[in-house]
Amino acid sequence: MGFFTTFGIVIIFVLWLNYEIRKNNRLSQKSSEEFWEKETKANMSRKTDISNLDYIRIPYEKLPLNDTPDDTINSYRDTILSQSDKKILNLSGFSNTELKLKYGAANLSKLSEYDNNFTILVATLHKWGERLYQHGFHNEAVAVLEVAVECKSDVRKTYELLAQIYKTQGAPDKIDNLIDALNSINITDKENLVLKLNNIKKQI
Repeated sequence: MGFFTTFGIVIIFVLWLNYEIRKNNRLSQKSSEEFWEKETKANMSRKTDISNLDYIRIPYEKLPLNDTPDDTINSYRDTILSQSDKKILNLSGFSNTELKLKYGAANLSKLSEYDNNFTILVATLHKWGERLYQHGFHNEAVAVLEVAVECKSDVRKTYELLAQIYKTQGAPDKIDNLIDALNSINITDKENLVLKLNNIKKQI
């Protein structure tokens, strides 16, 4: 390949690279402007009534609340009991900007608190159920994990563990209930989780 041919290719590449950089810069600037325009509008949004949102009620009557010899298990139970007077919402599908636009900027702090309560709830329910299972309290573990599903937990391991327990207990058909529950739950990579649950069901 001659010098001038090589030089021409280099020039074309440099021109193409400069074009792509300018295009990306324009797109980035446009995206930034759109974000700040939306954020400004969100910050000016009026406060709305949030008293009738889909708050989560913990069905304490279904939980194993008695003391066990394991202090860690008892501490998880106590954490869940401490949530009884708190408002709980799963808002993981919304950004702060979206929440402000929908419910008003003045409600953001409360909504963030309620969403954090949800995170504590589902994380603790999973750890509680897992610890119960590890210590031989299998029926109690199922009760706790099923409550987590009822509360629309987005902890993937909760569904996987419960499916494994159902399989071990000779009740693989109950895995279908977990898959049905996932239809109304916002959870990351739902299709792969459903596939995994089906694979657990089919295991010999």
